[in-house]
Amino acid sequence: MFWWRRRKSAAGKWIVVVSRVRPLDPNGGGRDELRWPEQRDAEHTTESRDAADSLAGRLTAGDGVQRGQHRVKVLFTGH
Repeated sequence: MFWWRRRKSAAGKWIVVVSRVRPLDPNGGGRDELRWPEQRDAEHTTESRDAADSLAGRLTAGDGVQRGQHRVKVLFTGH
């Protein structure tokens, strides 16, 4: 494979998650996603990274994301 060719995206499922943004811990702890994950409002699955990116772009244009109340994440499940 030549360096200028685009690599194929990994086969598997992609999840687009819309979650609520939690305020920072006032004690300086930040946001710990492992111990206290943010509340998920929606989850969408896609078959390709391009579809997940396109969906995430449309969800990012939403009012809650623009006001900083929601966050959009694209996650790869691997299967």
